[in-house]
Amino acid sequence: MTDLEQETAWRTEFEADGERAVLDTICHGPGIYPDPKRLFALRWLREREVERARQEQKMRSYVRWTFWAAVVAVAAGVVGLLVTWVVR
Repeated sequence: MTDLEQETAWRTEFEADGERAVLDTICHGPGIYPDPKRLFALRWLREREVERARQEQKMRSYVRWTFWAAVVAVAAGVVGLLVTWVVR
């Protein structure tokens, strides 16, 4: 099995097990992985961490945009009420 095939198999295994299970196995699990697999597991966990951080940044940006859109909508509503009240 080539390195690429082996890494693909490990990646599939790690994704099926989940991040928490892989981390537990690396740190203090009953079947600690052999060295090449352990190093790949650490790299895979880091990739997942970077992807999670990117997703969190996108979410913060979306929440910030939504907040300001709501503020503008409230301000427009207040202005509309004031104009209606003054014109009357």
